[in-house]
Amino acid sequence: MSVKVKYGDLEQLVTQLRSIVGEFEQAGSRRRALEDAVARPYGENALHDAADDFEGRWDDRRKNLMENCKGLADHVDDVLVAFKDWDSEAAAKFDEGEGQ
Repeated sequence: MSVKVKYGDLEQLVTQLRSIVGEFEQAGSRRRALEDAVARPYGENALHDAADDFEGRWDDRRKNLMENCKGLADHVDDVLVAFKDWDSEAAAKFDEGEGQ
């Protein structure tokens, strides 16, 4: 059994994962904007405090997800480079007549 994956698909995956990492990085900077948007309706703090609590707990999870996405993007990129290198070496040997 074999699996066929196009280089372009792997390249696109790396690009998308790095984009997700960028979104996670920007999300942390938008925390204050969320808290400001929630504000304190009718002078009550409960909703604002809940948003603050959520963001605090989400920060840790977001950081873990971001690190995992970075690691996955790096791994996929390493696999892509290794396959391209192997493919180039195999093609060069084939062209030299060693592949026959």
